[in-house]
Parts: sequence; C-alpha cells; structure tokens
Amino acid sequence: MDPYDTYTDKQLFEFLAKTRKQREMDRLLKEIIRRYEKPLATKLRLAIPYDDDLIGLIVNDVFIDVWRKRRKLASVESPRAWLLKVLSFKMSDAIQKVKGREEYLDFTTSDYLEIPENHPDFDEERYEGMVQKIQRAVANMPVQRRVAFAMRVFDGLSIAGIARLRNLNEQTVKNHVGLVKQQLRKMFRKGRKEGYK
Repeated sequence: MDPYDTYTDKQLFEFLAKTRKQREMDRLLKEIIRRYEKPLATKLRLAIPYDDDLIGLIVNDVFIDVWRKRRKLASVESPRAWLLKVLSFKMSDAIQKVKGREEYLDFTTSDYLEIPENHPDFDEERYEGMVQKIQRAVANMPVQRRVAFAMRVFDGLSIAGIARLRNLNEQTVKNHVGLVKQQLRKMFRKGRKEGYK
C-alpha cells in the first residue's frame, strides 16, 4: 500500500511543495491525479456534456498547473476548492476560445502561416480553411497522440514532463508527438501539390 493513500489532500499539497526528490514528487502528483481526475471530469461533464476529448484536455491542464505551481501549494488551505477554481478558469478559457471560433488546440505558429496576416496578399478564407483542415486532422487522431502533441507544442512541456504526467514511457511520448508532426507534414505536402483545395 502506498503511504500517500493515507495523507489528507492538504498534506499531499504540502509535501509536493516541500519535497525536492523527483520520485516523491512523481508519486505525490500521481496520487493527486488519482484522487481528482474523475471528480474534475464529472464536474466538467455538467457544462460540456458531449466533448470527452475537450474535458480530458482541460483536466490535464489543471494537473499541469498543479505541477507548475507546486512550490506554492503549501499555502493552499483547501486543495479541493483550489482545484475547482483552476478548473473553472480552464473551462472558461476553453469555452471562450471555442466561442471565438478558435479551437482548443489553436494552430497559429509560423509553420502554418506562409503570409503574415497584415500582408495585402493574405487570403483569410484560405488560411481559415488550412486551420480547419489541421484541426480536423488532429481531432481525428487517437486521444493519447493528440494529448501528447498538445502538451508538447502548446503547453511547452518537455518529453520527460509529459511522460511523468501521463504515466507513459518517454519513447512512447516521442513517438506520439512525432507521428502527429509526420502526419501534418504529409498533409501539407499533399495540400501544396493540390493547391490547398
């Protein structure tokens, strides 16, 4: 039996804030995820009932915040309330992006935009079509692959960090990210030949 099973939520947050041992940090984070992943997802399903992929991304973002802010967690009086507050912000942000015709996974890097938006030759319809095509391609990929790609490209996490958070082998994460990039490159090459039709 893992000794962290007996810790209160506050104790988990306090120890995660104080410990400097990587193995302990990983075990503490896994215990927090074990306790809260399902309750947070259930709470989100009340607001976003039909989009399990989006729910998974938002819940992952909450745990990414736990990891990034771990050194400040000792001052949190109610871990449950803190997690729900972070969840609320993440959900609001995701809904605003969807309402603003941006998908949760927003492709805006220079790799996907050949002409700057303020250039007189910029074709907004063509650009929108390309973005939608990319979003559809990523949305149709397996969940593990899509999540790994989003965490690497959009959240800027390292391969090792994603592996720890997702409880995967580092090589598996590299493979997931690499396969998405390879598939997008293939799609772009094909699109260039066809003139982005």
